[in-house]
Amino acid sequence: MDFYLRCNSLTCRAYLKERAVVTTCSHIFCPGCADGLGLSHPTSDNRHCPACQTILFNPDDAVSTILNPTEDYKTSVLSGLDPSTIMECAGRALGFWAYQSTQEILYQEFLGKSLTEKYTGLNTQMDKLILNANSEISNLHSKLTDLQGSQEQLQKKNEELVDMYREKSKKLSQMTNLYNLLKTRAMRSRMETAAFESVSNTLNTAPRIAPAASTTIPQPPRIPTLPLPRPPKTPSYPKSPDGIEQLHRHHRSGTVSSRRAGKNSSKVKMMQAPYPTLNRPKAQIANTMPQHRTRLPRSTRLPTNLSQLPPEDVIMARFGN
Repeated sequence: MDFYLRCNSLTCRAYLKERAVVTTCSHIFCPGCADGLGLSHPTSDNRHCPACQTILFNPDDAVSTILNPTEDYKTSVLSGLDPSTIMECAGRALGFWAYQSTQEILYQEFLGKSLTEKYTGLNTQMDKLILNANSEISNLHSKLTDLQGSQEQLQKKNEELVDMYREKSKKLSQMTNLYNLLKTRAMRSRMETAAFESVSNTLNTAPRIAPAASTTIPQPPRIPTLPLPRPPKTPSYPKSPDGIEQLHRHHRSGTVSSRRAGKNSSKVKMMQAPYPTLNRPKAQIANTMPQHRTRLPRSTRLPTNLSQLPPEDVIMARFGN
């Protein structure tokens, strides 16, 4: 694995592969950072190292070097120097490399430590978030359980209310049918009463139409009628408290009544006309009919009152529950 030096500018930290600017204080920079920080072309008499702020007085304190030299450069760069100079130059170069390696290791350790601290902080925050989330989840689970229990209770109450509503609806339909039946009966009785009253008022207040004098109705020729035979006289007998006539013992055998009836029948046969009931009204015919001797008393019948509805509290007490 190849190890490449990095630019010592903290804002750059780029890998150095071809060219770089090195200083006698063992720092190295990329050409861009060296130009930007005033290391390659100083604006004042004194140059400062951007990394350690060391004053660079000599012109050779900061030089540009090629990191990948050619074979000719490698051959000629130390040629002609004595071994001690060569070893000194090699030792200083190795010290520069060791310093840069150490600084890189320290920088990476610092980054690792800072990242570890950040990770520890983030881990602590994550643990707190996880703990808070778990507590919130447990609270939500408990609330969900409570809501499920309340939902079941509400469902039971809803079912009970539905059953009660159905019962009330049935009772209401029964009461409505009963009310309609009673209302129909009451309206029927009132209509009958009103009809009876209107008919009676109409009959009582109807004007009697007198026959007009100018209009003459042709009448059929009258048939001469003979005088009507008088009904046989029936003797009156004492009546009991119940209104029944009491006969005498010689009348029960029918001797007297039969004799009188025979005499009268012979007279009626002689006096009857050929058409006795042609122009006679029914009332006269009914009066001429012989009446029975005994009559039963009529049973006095109380007038029926109109049907009335029972009071409201009685209806509610009987059909309300």
